[in-house]
Amino acid sequence: MSSPEANSPPSLQRRLLWRLTLGIGLLLGMLFVALDSLLDLTMYQRLDQFLEARASAFSVQLERRGHEDMDTLLAAYDLGGHTEFFAIYDGNGRLRTKSGNSAGGAVSLPQPAVASIHYDTTLPDGHRGRAFARPLSTDGWLVLATERESWDRTERRMHGIMAGGIVLAILLAVAMCLLLVRHAFRTMTEEGSRLAAMSPDQAAQLHVDHLPREMQSYARAVRDALERSHQALERERRFSRHVAHELRTPVAEVRLAVEHALREGDAPALRKGMEAALCANARMERSIHALLALSRWESGLESPEPDPLDLSMLLRQLIDATAGSHPGAPPVQLQAPPSAWVHSDTGMLERILANLLHNALDYGDPARPVRVRLRQEADGYRLRVSNAASGLHAEDVAHFGERYWRGRDRGGDRRHAGLGLALSQALANALGLRLVFSLKQGEVIATLGPFAAL
Repeated sequence: MSSPEANSPPSLQRRLLWRLTLGIGLLLGMLFVALDSLLDLTMYQRLDQFLEARASAFSVQLERRGHEDMDTLLAAYDLGGHTEFFAIYDGNGRLRTKSGNSAGGAVSLPQPAVASIHYDTTLPDGHRGRAFARPLSTDGWLVLATERESWDRTERRMHGIMAGGIVLAILLAVAMCLLLVRHAFRTMTEEGSRLAAMSPDQAAQLHVDHLPREMQSYARAVRDALERSHQALERERRFSRHVAHELRTPVAEVRLAVEHALREGDAPALRKGMEAALCANARMERSIHALLALSRWESGLESPEPDPLDLSMLLRQLIDATAGSHPGAPPVQLQAPPSAWVHSDTGMLERILANLLHNALDYGDPARPVRVRLRQEADGYRLRVSNAASGLHAEDVAHFGERYWRGRDRGGDRRHAGLGLALSQALANALGLRLVFSLKQGEVIATLGPFAAL
C-alpha cells in the first residue's frame, strides 16, 4: 500500500529547483562546448601558422641556395630529438631527401597533393604530429611536421580546468538557486500560516501590497474568496435571525388564537380564531417569500435577464392593478411619455415598482394623490414616485430600505413585513439602478434610475 507522501503532488520548490539546475547545466554545458571549440581552433591555428612560417622560411632558403646545397641546408635545420621533421618530395611524389632525425622513416605526403594543406600524421618516431605540405617552385613538395603531443596535453589540461570550473559553477548555481527558492517560498509559507489562522471576517485585513508582484493577484483572489465566504456566512446568519424574529410573533398569535377559540368552545370564537390564524399565516408566508427573494438576489443565485420593455406601459398596468387592490386609497397621477423603451428585467422591475406604489398608497395621506413621473434626462429615464407623508420625519427616511422597519407608529402593522423596500433596494442594485428616498416639504420622494433609453 502506497504512503500518502508517494501519492502527494510534487513540491513546487523541488520542481523549480530541478528545472533551474537543468537549465543552468544545459547553459553551462553549451558554454563549455563553445569554449572548447574556440580553444581548439585557436591553439591549432597557432600551430598551423608556426608550421607555415617555418616552411616558408625553409623554402626561401632552399630556392636561394639551390638543390645542390640541400643537404647542408637540411643539416642546419635538423634539430635534435623529435621536435621537427622535414621531407622533400619531387613532382611525382617520390621522396628526394629528409631530415636526419627521421631515421628509417619520413614524413608522409598526402595523396593526391594538389595545394598547400595542413593535416595530422604519425611522425617517423611514432608520435602524433601536425604537418604542412606546400608546393615548391622547382616542381616538388616541401613537408614540415612537428609533434603535437605537448599541444594535446595543454588542450587536455585546459579541458580539465574548464570542466572543473563548469562543474563548480553548476554546484554553486544550484546552491544559490536552493537558497533563493527557499527564501522566495518562505513568504508564501508565512502568508499561508497567516491565512490559516485568519477567520473569514478578517479578510479585509489581508493586505497584499507588501507581497511580491507575482503573488499579489493570487493573494487578492484569496482575499476576495474570504470576503465572499464572510458575506455568504453573514447572509445566512442574517436570514436565520430574521426568520426567527419575524416568525416569533405570528406563531405566538396563532397559538393564542387557537387556545382562545378552544377555551371558548363556541362557533363564533372558533371562527374568529381561525381567521386570526389565517392572518398570521399570511404574514408568515409574505415574510418567508420576501426573505427568500432577498437571499437569492444578494447571494447571486438569480441574475437579471434583461429584455426590451415599454416602461410607460408597465407603469400604467401596475397603477391600474394597484388602485384596484386598494379601495378608498388616494388617486395615482401618472406623468409619462406615450412610450419609453428601456432594457431591463421585467419581473424584477415590476416587483420594485409594485412595492413603491403599495407603500405610497398604504402610508400616504389619504387626501393627497400619489404622483408618478417618468422623465427622460441626459443619462436616461428617471422615475419619481411621491406621496404626502405628514407623519414622517427626516430621520425616518434614513431607515427606508432597512429590514423590518415599519415606521414609528407602525410596529404592529399586519399588512407589511417591513421587507418590501429592502427587497426593492436589492433588486435595484442587481439591475444597476439607484433607488434613493428623500423628504421634501412633507412629501416623501422615491427616485429610481437611470434607465438607458433604447
